[in-house]
Amino acid sequence: MSTRVEVILAELFVDLHTSGLWSDEKYISDAVVQGEPTEVLSAYRAQKEHSDFDLRAFFDEHFAPVEVKEIGFGYQQQRSPSEHIHALWPYLHRPADTDAQGRSSKVPLPHSYIVPGGRFQEVYYWDSYFTQLGLLLSGHNDWVLDLLLNFEHFILTYGHIPNGNRTYFLSRSQPPFFALMVDAYAQRSDDPNAVYERFKNALIKEYDFWSAEHRNAQGHTTYWDAEDAPRIEMYRTDLEWVEHAESQPSYFRHLRAACESGWDFSSRWMSDSQDLGTLRTLEIAPVDLASLLYFHEQLLHCITSEERYQLAAAKRKESLQMDFWTKRGFEDIDLKTGEGTGVLSAASLFPLFVGAATEQQAEKTAAIVKEQLLQKGGITTTTITSGQQWDAPNGWAPLQWIAVQGLHRYGHEELAKTIAERWIETCDTIYHAKGKFVEKYNVYEPENLSKGGEYDVQDGFGWSNGVYLALKNYVATY
Repeated sequence: MSTRVEVILAELFVDLHTSGLWSDEKYISDAVVQGEPTEVLSAYRAQKEHSDFDLRAFFDEHFAPVEVKEIGFGYQQQRSPSEHIHALWPYLHRPADTDAQGRSSKVPLPHSYIVPGGRFQEVYYWDSYFTQLGLLLSGHNDWVLDLLLNFEHFILTYGHIPNGNRTYFLSRSQPPFFALMVDAYAQRSDDPNAVYERFKNALIKEYDFWSAEHRNAQGHTTYWDAEDAPRIEMYRTDLEWVEHAESQPSYFRHLRAACESGWDFSSRWMSDSQDLGTLRTLEIAPVDLASLLYFHEQLLHCITSEERYQLAAAKRKESLQMDFWTKRGFEDIDLKTGEGTGVLSAASLFPLFVGAATEQQAEKTAAIVKEQLLQKGGITTTTITSGQQWDAPNGWAPLQWIAVQGLHRYGHEELAKTIAERWIETCDTIYHAKGKFVEKYNVYEPENLSKGGEYDVQDGFGWSNGVYLALKNYVATY
């Protein structure tokens, strides 16, 4: 019998989520049960038939909300943005977890970790790479090691790094940045080879997870989710969306796979950019995923000297240069047609980031970025305005870093520096106006907060903090 709280309390959770009493459903799923879940369920069943039953009051009595620690951290005008971030890290730092004994969706972690901030009070996979960039510059190498040890624990326990340390995230991962995290930490250590050896088995096991047959088709790897049902943390929302979905009955898996991509949600995954009901994530081979796996294969070959990884990397590099390259630049592949999807996005810079592009491809990509993606406040996520948060006019910190590093790698320093400087100015503008760093930014109108998606813009914010410090260091260095 499952001990997952969302399974034990499924009946109650469905009623809580579908009640419409809470604007953010994650608040429900993350709350800690006060007492034995089975007893709470029994109390609910006994009371709910009473005419004066108050569902919100019942929830308040039997659940405790997740503490948002950083709310108490105030803006101080005399602090520069960088000083603010250095001071903020401890407020985003969480100690190793204690076992919640089935009373919470939290998956306990044996080492300390960094949360993004706002509604996100758990560690997230791909966020952590970009957060790590800032932690290293702030001198928190020990916290970075803790992140790596937690992710190793995830891999050895569950076979992969989940989306985050919540039970409802265990069915999927996020873009595989673990190899990059290990490499970045190793490069700053006194004994890089010891670091690589320490995490070798975890790196191999994660690679095997991404190599599984169910997520590979026609020689290409896709995002995936092991479940085909509404997300626990967004149950009511998903039920509303599926009513308009053209891809039933597989819609929920398409939706969950989009969550694994980290781009939840974007026109990249939609056949109609204006209709979230047309998600078809499983039918798309993503160029960013292929690029990350190429890096993973290269690193495994360097660590193990095994020929299979060298051959896999060479094959994937050839695919990136041939299959993912179109007359329009690097694109995702539509697995039904074998052609590019036609959606221009910042994901097109990932082949440059990992060194998988030719010089000619990099030059054309730089021209495309300058002509179509570069905006007043940095690079836009896509050129499509859909109302989704991973589309125009929004820009995201991780994509700015990928772009800057990718362009720099191929000698396009002027464009790289322009992107970095515009993004820094955008962050500075919002920081001085609002006193905070946020999850995403409006790169068309940098003075305005970004919009779109399932929730209000969140502050904190782990990866924005990390990339800001890293880009400041880049501008000062080059």
